[in-house]
Amino acid sequence: MRSLLLVLITCSSLLLSGWVAAQNTAAGKVVYRYKNKAGVTVLDSAIPPEYVNHGYEIVSLSGKVLKVVKPVIQGPEAERLQRERLQREQRERDDIQLRRSYSNVADIDAAKRRNLESLRGNINILQANLLSARSRLETSQKQAAAIERAGRQLPEELLRNIDKLVQEEKDTQEQIQQREQELTAVEKKFDEDRKRFIEISQ
Repeated sequence: MRSLLLVLITCSSLLLSGWVAAQNTAAGKVVYRYKNKAGVTVLDSAIPPEYVNHGYEIVSLSGKVLKVVKPVIQGPEAERLQRERLQREQRERDDIQLRRSYSNVADIDAAKRRNLESLRGNINILQANLLSARSRLETSQKQAAAIERAGRQLPEELLRNIDKLVQEEKDTQEQIQQREQELTAVEKKFDEDRKRFIEISQ
């Protein structure tokens, strides 16, 4: 009889302890577990502000870990992670746009061909304009030389025309250079898009 009574009392105590722990947790009674400056693990009802960014655990009174708060990364490492996150998000947006723009690799190849043909056509026109400007400049310079040999003063209109043609030649050369750079960049971009499209389609 005594043994049975002892068992009943023990079971009641255990149930009561479990009920109290559950009530404490439900009521929001928790402790914070963190490491202080000496590296010693501390259990406290509150965490000092200077330790918040170092990471900590929220623990119930029964010892159960309710939440783990990771350390806040700061300084150069935080900046690196921020850059990587932004790059990752940009890549995701680019991938979405890539899928919307093309159905398959053949579409990318066709778009590349069209863009390059357009740019090459524009370069050919500029090169023809450059040859024309040089030819007209050469003619005007010959006229000026003939006038000087004859000992006459060069007309202002002829001088202005030569200056205009010299500037036209310079501007056209710059435009050709810009278009050639653009052509190289466009070709590279389409090649990169093609490679990435294959990667995300596998």
